[in-house]
Amino acid sequence: MYHAIVRRNLRNSFVEVNRGNYAAIVRQFTPDAEHWFSGAHALSGGRDTTEQIQRWYDRLAEVMPDLRFELKKVVAKGWPWDTVAFAEWVDHLTDREGNHYSNQGVHVVRIKWGKITELHIYCDTELLETVLDKIGQQGVDEAVATPVGSPGPFREARVGG
Repeated sequence: MYHAIVRRNLRNSFVEVNRGNYAAIVRQFTPDAEHWFSGAHALSGGRDTTEQIQRWYDRLAEVMPDLRFELKKVVAKGWPWDTVAFAEWVDHLTDREGNHYSNQGVHVVRIKWGKITELHIYCDTELLETVLDKIGQQGVDEAVATPVGSPGPFREARVGG
C-alpha cells in the first residue's frame, strides 16, 4: 500500500510539472535536500538549499515554458524512512522558433517520511546541451548560463564526500 501511495504522489508531481506548478514541487523537498542533474549545461550540477532549488525551477520555467513529461514507468522500494523511487519518462518541448524536441531519462528520488531528500535526474545530456544552445541562440540567456549551485557531481560522488 505504501509504495502505491509513493508512486501516485510521484505521478502527481509530474502532473504539477506539466502544469508549470513548480512551487508544488519545491515544497516537497527537505530544507537540506540534494537536487542534482547530470551533464555540463545550464541545468546541470547540484543544489542543496531550498533557495537554489527554487532558482533552478525558475530557470527551467523560463528556458522550457512548455515542457511536458510522459511517464513510462514508476517504481518505489524501501521503507517510509528510506524510500527510493524511479520515474522513467519521455519529455517534449518547443523552442522559440517552433522546433519540437524530445528527450528521455530517469528521475531517481530518495524520500524520507514523505519528503524528498535527494533528486537525481539523468537524460541524454548531449541532446539537451544541443537544445539549450539552440534556445540560447534564440535569445534566452538562462539556457546557456552557469549552472545554479555547484557544477560538480552529487554529494556521494565527490572526493572526500
